Amino acid sequence: MNYNQVIKYLNNREKFGIKLGLKNIRLLLKKVGSPHKKIKCIHVAGTNGKGSCCAMISSVLQEAGYKVGMYTSPHLKRFNERIKINNKEISNKDVVKYFLKTKPHITTQTYFEVVTAIAFLYFNEKKVDFLVLEVGMGGRLDATNVVNPLVSLITTISLEHTEYLGNSLLKIAKEKAGIIKKNSIVVTGTNGNVFNLIKKIARKRKAKLVRAKKVKKLNGKFNINGYKKLELDLIGDFQLQNASNSIAVIEALRDYSIKIDKKKIKKGLKKARWQGRMQFLEKNVLVDCAHNPAGIDVLIKEVKKLNYKNLILVMGILKDKDIKEMVKKIAPTADKVIVTKPKTERAAEPSIIEKEFVKYNKHCEIIKDVRKALSHAKKNKGKNDLILVTGSIYTVGEVV
Repeated sequence: MNYNQVIKYLNNREKFGIKLGLKNIRLLLKKVGSPHKKIKCIHVAGTNGKGSCCAMISSVLQEAGYKVGMYTSPHLKRFNERIKINNKEISNKDVVKYFLKTKPHITTQTYFEVVTAIAFLYFNEKKVDFLVLEVGMGGRLDATNVVNPLVSLITTISLEHTEYLGNSLLKIAKEKAGIIKKNSIVVTGTNGNVFNLIKKIARKRKAKLVRAKKVKKLNGKFNINGYKKLELDLIGDFQLQNASNSIAVIEALRDYSIKIDKKKIKKGLKKARWQGRMQFLEKNVLVDCAHNPAGIDVLIKEVKKLNYKNLILVMGILKDKDIKEMVKKIAPTADKVIVTKPKTERAAEPSIIEKEFVKYNKHCEIIKDVRKALSHAKKNKGKNDLILVTGSIYTVGEVV
């Protein structure tokens, strides 16, 4: 089999849908030698900020001289982005190699379960010092939750995937807190009732709970506890909380006698890169992967700080997302709206999104091809207008 055939095979696994549960992945991993048991992991869950935290933690560990695997999902452009070592994507050749090692043992595993098995095999054979592992959905029943991590991180909790995870913040928090293991360490940036629930679960599992420290902004830089004049190349104040979460994870590693110099931490944070989050493709074209109401809230706060005349919104959303709430939040900020549709079966029909914008007296143009939608926005924008492409990781992935 070649690379394209492997990708086609994997995409065909989508027919198995999303199956939360660990039985299938455990069975598959056992057949391929239980590679996940041989890797030191940092496990990252949460509604938003997971990818950015993975990127920051990986960057700091690399700066300290470690060989670091990173497993994230979904990808923006290429499948290979999901599986990286020291920021280098898995090669097409290795995608084929590790898929073929897995294939004889595949039964009814889903796309994500098969890819997760491939990733564990690859990282184990490449002998990474650490694997920074992002949860796919939820936590307790996610395919990544077969590991016994050094440290778990729960970033933020908001309503998402309610049909799978529950229809309240506390139900969702309980699912995400399912990654907390007995006698382990868990870091969180959450507050209020969600924090109290995580605290209760951590106590029950005799896990050490670490709360991320508060951030103080200072002349374009920021301080976190004993770390002064920190900088990020990632745009957006929300990234400061992600930096605090990441520092807390790095500090928690001291319990395993893994001590990283403050200068390395500072450098690692500054070098962290995460594509598609508050990213300017050119001067007046901004993309952001906000794909749920909480993400839209954060995005609007950041956009309001920018200097522009009119906001031209190019938006494509997946049908399993809270379209009503996302549109309700973003509609007041948009002067022009172009509704589009990313190339995935999960994409919502533009007419459904348009109906929501009409409720707020917003006239929409529908251009189903995302690239064409962006080109149309560029042709029709004024000198000081800002184009914002958002609504889904898949939408952003087609233009970056």
